[in-house]
Amino acid sequence: MPRFRTVAVAGLAASALLLTSSAAYAGDDDFHRHTHFGSGSFGGGSHISSMTWAYSSDDLSDLSTATPDVFDGARATAFMMSVNGESTFRLHVRGIDKRAVGKTYPAHLHEGPCVAGNGAAALGHYNTQKEEGLSAPYLVNGETEVHLDFTVSAPRSARVVAVVPFVPKPGDRSIVIHSNQPPVPPATSPARWACLPLHIQELTSAH
Repeated sequence: MPRFRTVAVAGLAASALLLTSSAAYAGDDDFHRHTHFGSGSFGGGSHISSMTWAYSSDDLSDLSTATPDVFDGARATAFMMSVNGESTFRLHVRGIDKRAVGKTYPAHLHEGPCVAGNGAAALGHYNTQKEEGLSAPYLVNGETEVHLDFTVSAPRSARVVAVVPFVPKPGDRSIVIHSNQPPVPPATSPARWACLPLHIQELTSAH
């Protein structure tokens, strides 16, 4: 893992990642409005102590191979950037079956990797209180987890942005898309239908 020794180099890396994301989401006018970088910035001499990021673009892996669903054959792109304690996630799913248009589906960042045919490998939702070693029960909301629920639009695609006040730890994570049907039995998580791998990396800098 490269370790950057100057803020300038880290800033250049961040700029390159922003260009990558802008290209992936060309035409998305709210990109800059919804992308935050904490209290600091890349200009004006502000110090960026670390930058955590991830980028993934691939076919969705099928987690429900025994049962066809609307995400079979779909593709997704995900981008994450964290600076100074705050993280911005973007997810774009396309090629969704037309039966899903107008419907909303839950999606979350999970602790474990994305493994086709094995939804359990993704483990549970990534929860910052759990990762910090706090005692259960953990709060479950948009400030402790990354919730990326989306509604499918007429072009058979969906886009969503989430900003959270924490930085996920580096590692092989996944974005899991769940069924929108009530879980059986109740009080359990909806079925896991598809996932996208998200390898989170950290770049560090020093004065």
